[in-house]
Amino acid sequence: MSQDLESLISGHFDAMANSPIFPHDLAPEDFELKAVLEWSGDVRGRLLLDVGCAKGRYVAALSRAGARVIGIDRTWNLLRAASTSQPEHAFVLSTATRLPFADSSFDGLLCVEVIEHIAEIDHAFTEMARVLKPGGRAIIIDKNLLGIGVNRLYPNWLYKPVMERLGKWFYPKDFPFRERWFIPSSLRRDLIRHFSHVDIWYLDGRVQGRRRRLMAPFYRLFPVFRPDAAWCCIK
Repeated sequence: MSQDLESLISGHFDAMANSPIFPHDLAPEDFELKAVLEWSGDVRGRLLLDVGCAKGRYVAALSRAGARVIGIDRTWNLLRAASTSQPEHAFVLSTATRLPFADSSFDGLLCVEVIEHIAEIDHAFTEMARVLKPGGRAIIIDKNLLGIGVNRLYPNWLYKPVMERLGKWFYPKDFPFRERWFIPSSLRRDLIRHFSHVDIWYLDGRVQGRRRRLMAPFYRLFPVFRPDAAWCCIK
């Protein structure tokens, strides 16, 4: 059943591959890229795995920083776009729950806005930890269910289900899977079973302009309400 669900999710991504929600490029000042680089440290010469690489924008950015990067994704149309625009890089068709690599293969790993779409998330964490070298670093970035400020002042936990009921979300209303956003501390408890150390960084780079100026003092006092989170893991 899980494989059938994975196939359905992959098929939906294939159908949406040409949507602007899957860009080719990544701005150097992108807040998620900054978090990846800050946690990963000096990536020059290191072998990294981008889990759920889509069209390969992080593969390109980290390669420019000197890393050797392999991108994996379950969606053929996204990988085809990535390999067409970046023929010099390696892209592999694979699911996060069954990574086709030997144990302790990678120095580092990133997984940006992907876990919300994985049905068997614990299997994915098992695989991510397995392919990392001892002491290797992984960073997982996704929405913070407790976050506030991206969509006016609606909390994420309220905004998402309302929009889903209105049929204004990534998956159709009748789709058998709904993307999942996580309470950061709860997901940390899941990750600590697979990694020796897990930090949580709360990110507010998605909030811009006037709303950012309004929310900045609130975020400084209560970082747990920033709309995104990065789970920074050490094998």
